[in-house]
Amino acid sequence: MQNLRYIHVVPKLYVLDRMFERTKFIHGREYRYLVRNERRGDAVIQKVVKYLGPVDPVYMKDVNKTRRSNAWLFARSVTESEKKMLNTALVSSSAFVRDRARIILLSLGSGQSKEISGRMGCDVRKVRNAVHAFNTKGLKALQKGKAEGAEPKFTKEQCAKMLMIASTEPQKLGMHFTTWSLPKLRKYFIEKEIVDSISIETIRCLLKVDGIKLRKSRRRQYSNDPEFDKKNYR
Repeated sequence: MQNLRYIHVVPKLYVLDRMFERTKFIHGREYRYLVRNERRGDAVIQKVVKYLGPVDPVYMKDVNKTRRSNAWLFARSVTESEKKMLNTALVSSSAFVRDRARIILLSLGSGQSKEISGRMGCDVRKVRNAVHAFNTKGLKALQKGKAEGAEPKFTKEQCAKMLMIASTEPQKLGMHFTTWSLPKLRKYFIEKEIVDSISIETIRCLLKVDGIKLRKSRRRQYSNDPEFDKKNYR
C-alpha cells in the first residue's frame, strides 16, 4: 500500500517565521499584509502585524510614462475671430470677463496654471476653471452664468389651486368664517391634501407674487329681525 501524504494548501498564503503573508482585495485592488495566528479560547484568529502595500503599485505600472496633472491644462487653439473677441474682452467693464479673457490668452502662450495664477494674483483653481470652461463652451465661457436654483417644491397645478382657494370666499367652500387668514389657509390646504406640508411664509410669498391680499375680518352684528337695519342705524 502506497504512503499517502496530505498537503494543506492555502492560496497566496506563505509561512514566514510563524507569520503569514496574505493578500486581500479591497475595491478591486489587491493588498499585502503580514499576519500571525493567535489563539483565543477554542478559536484561532489572524491578527494583522504590518501592512506591506499593494501587490501591483500604481507608480510602478508605467515607470517611463509621465503622468499628466492639472499643470498640463492649456487652452485650445483659437481662430482669428476668437482671438479678436478675446482681445476686445480685455477692456470690458466686467472684471469677470476681463480676468477670463486674460487667463485664456496667457494659456494660449503655453503658460501653466500656477504661473498664470502668480502673474494675476489669483487662486490657481480660478485659472483652471476658466481654461476648462473655454475648452468646453468656447467664448460662452466669458459670460457669467446664473445659478439654476433649487427645484420648485410645488407644481403649477398645486399653486393654481391654492391661489383659487385664497381668492374664494370661505363660506362658499363650506367654512364657518368669512375671511381667510394665513394659518387658516395652511390648515385648509393640508386637510384637503392639496399639499403635504407648507409654511405660512410660503403662502405669504405665493399670494404676494399673484397680487392677492387677504381681507381683515370685522366684527358685525346680525339679527333675524327684518327691521334690524333700521333699528341699528337710528
